[in-house]
Amino acid sequence: MMPIPEIRPSEPLDFFDLEIPDAEEKIGALVGRKFHGASFVSFVYKHNTIDPLLMTSIPQSMRPILKDSVSASSLPIVRKQVSIDGTVKFLLGVHTEKGPQEIECVYIPEKTRVTLCVSSQVGCKMGCKFCLTAQLGFKSHLSAGDIVRQVWTVEQQPELRKITNIVYMGMGEPFDNFETVKKSTRILTHQRGPDKSAKRITVSTVGLVDKIDLLTKEDPFRLAVSLNCTTDEMRSKIMPVNQRWPIEELMASCRRYADRTNKRVTFEYILMKDVSDTLEDAKRLVRLTSSIPCKINLIPYNESSFTEFKRPSDEQIAKFHAHVLNHDKPVFIRKNRGNDIYAACGMLKRVNA
Repeated sequence: MMPIPEIRPSEPLDFFDLEIPDAEEKIGALVGRKFHGASFVSFVYKHNTIDPLLMTSIPQSMRPILKDSVSASSLPIVRKQVSIDGTVKFLLGVHTEKGPQEIECVYIPEKTRVTLCVSSQVGCKMGCKFCLTAQLGFKSHLSAGDIVRQVWTVEQQPELRKITNIVYMGMGEPFDNFETVKKSTRILTHQRGPDKSAKRITVSTVGLVDKIDLLTKEDPFRLAVSLNCTTDEMRSKIMPVNQRWPIEELMASCRRYADRTNKRVTFEYILMKDVSDTLEDAKRLVRLTSSIPCKINLIPYNESSFTEFKRPSDEQIAKFHAHVLNHDKPVFIRKNRGNDIYAACGMLKRVNA
C-alpha cells in the first residue's frame, strides 16, 4: 500500500479564515483524504472541538499532522465586563497585518434571541463626530477569520446562551473591509459550518454607495444604513462620508438594492438633541424613506463625556416616534443596552467603566 502523502504548509492554515469547502479540501489534502477534512470541519463547528488529537473519527496517526499544520484557536479574552442589564462586552486580542491589536464585541441577551455585535476593523476611518470608535482613528482591517473567531470565542463561554443574531455594528466600517466581511458571512452561514441564519445577520454601513451597489440577492445578510440626519448640511457636519455620497445618492442606492435583492433596508437613525430630533426631521425621514421597503430603528443617543452630543428628552423621542409611526412606517425605538460599561451603540472605545 502506498503511504499517505503529507503535504504540510510552510505556515499553519488559519482554519477560521477558510471558507468551508476550502477548509475541507485543504485540510483533507494534508492527510490525503478529503473526507478527513470534512471531519475536521464538523468537529470544530458541530462539536466545538479544536484539538485534532481529540478528533476520534480521524486516524490517530494523522492527528499530529493536523495539530502542527492547522491553527484553530479562539481569540484571547483580555477583559470581560458585564452590564447591570446582562449585556457583556469582550475586549479581545487579535494579531493583524500591523501587529497585535485589541477589539471589542458585545453580547446582548434578550428573551427570544441573543445578538452578538461584532467588529470588522480595529478603529475606523469614517470620522463620525458622535462615535467614540472614530476617535481611535483607523488601525487595521480584521481578517474574515478574526470576525468568525469573535463569534466562536463568545459561544465557548459556558455561562452564555447560543448566539442567534449577528450584527456588524461594532468597531469599524464593514464596507470599508468589503470582500473580507462578505467572506465572513459566507463562512458563518454555511450549513456545514456555524450554520447561522442569513436572515439574522445584518451588516451596517454609514453609506458607502459604491459598495451598496455591488450587493446581490445571494449575499447572506441584511443591509442596515446609518442615516442619522435628514439634511445634507447637518449630515455632512457629523458624518464626513456625506460629502462624498449625499443623502439623495444614498437613498437612490438603497432603492436599487431593495429592487435588486427583494430585501428591505434597515435605517438606523440616532436621535441627537437639536441635531436630528425635531418634528421637521421626522417629516423629512418619512419622505426620504417613502419609496424604499424598509424598517427604521430610532436610537436615542448614548451620551458620554467624550462627545458634546446629548440625548433628547423622552417626550421628544416619543413625539418623533409617533409621527413616523402614524405614516405607516415600521419604526422601533431601540432599547439602549450596556451603557454603564460603554457597550452601547457608538461607544466602543476600550473604556474602562
